[in-house]
Amino acid sequence: MDWNSLLADCVSFAQRLIRMPSMSGEEMALAALVAAELRDLGYDEVWADPAGNIYGRVYGRDRSLPALVLNTHLDHVDPGDPALWPAPPFAAEIRDGRLIGRGAVDIKGPLAVQVYSAAALLRAGERPQRDVVFCGVVQEEIGGAGALYWVEHLDYPVELVVLGEPSGNILALGHRGIVEFWLTFHGRSGHASAPERAVNPNYALAAFLTRLEAAQGQLRAHPVLGPTSVAPTIIQVDTTSGNVTPAWTRVLLDFRTAAESVNSLCAFIDRLAGDAPHALAYADGLTPSPLTSSDDVLCGFYTPPDSPLVARAATAIGRGMGRAAELGHYHFATDGRHFAPYGLTVVGYAPGEWYAAHTAGESIALDEMGESLRGHVQLLREF
Repeated sequence: MDWNSLLADCVSFAQRLIRMPSMSGEEMALAALVAAELRDLGYDEVWADPAGNIYGRVYGRDRSLPALVLNTHLDHVDPGDPALWPAPPFAAEIRDGRLIGRGAVDIKGPLAVQVYSAAALLRAGERPQRDVVFCGVVQEEIGGAGALYWVEHLDYPVELVVLGEPSGNILALGHRGIVEFWLTFHGRSGHASAPERAVNPNYALAAFLTRLEAAQGQLRAHPVLGPTSVAPTIIQVDTTSGNVTPAWTRVLLDFRTAAESVNSLCAFIDRLAGDAPHALAYADGLTPSPLTSSDDVLCGFYTPPDSPLVARAATAIGRGMGRAAELGHYHFATDGRHFAPYGLTVVGYAPGEWYAAHTAGESIALDEMGESLRGHVQLLREF
């Protein structure tokens, strides 16, 4: 197999992907580009669904086996201020062995690797061990509507889902779950010139945040996926007038956990909020799966390292890369959290440093893409 030529074509495809912006909800043109590439590369089936997801299937040597699914998403976050970038965010420039651009690492570099891994076998006159389905979904960055549509309408057996989220070419076995709550403190509005006639909820919020900072260490930890964390992010009040004491103020609390449940987190918040009038509500788009109860631990997904599927995948990937496949986990949430409640086994494997995602100057190393291609191709051959 001509690995240099394969990588060059894969990188060229990644550049074309980056040059086509695809913010969440605006993925249609990119989906068409991916579909055209899948057809040109000889995938046996290419189709779309009503959600806007795009799929390609390569038939395996034994079509009676459950499929191997290569899952990634089509959308990316806003590039922000172009002046902060070393190169224009959609120019897809290559400098010092790295491809620069919004989506380079999250997710278009890994997407290109997934697409070209099956194409590599077809070029060599080979077939994967089992059917391989590429699954490019929409709106991952804003909650995962595309992933939910796929898993809720899945009509074929799946042996393993491989996420194309950047993992630095380690085999990622899970990540913490994510849930966001709006915590609202209620007061009584009034003219700011007479604060004694109002009840200012900002004081209750300030007291809560002080207690929250001190109490985070009380939250439980998962032995592999790490401690529970909480970040207060957005703060809002009911007024935009500077001379009005607000009637309410609220804060968005972003929890990441593989050891707490909705009920235990709500109890934690209520305890810290104290007697101040308050209310809790889920934030839109980042709620637990309807298949889980309020007492279930909010793990995103977790595949134990002693799973036979992990052993098989690690062996094949390691043989392809020419080094042992390292096991680890993701630090961020992925669409894998939507698949696990449906009983699917999920791992992550893709090139790129996860901490480069969502940053100005986002980039991915070309040699890491090449290593990941070799690992993916061997996985498809053997798994």
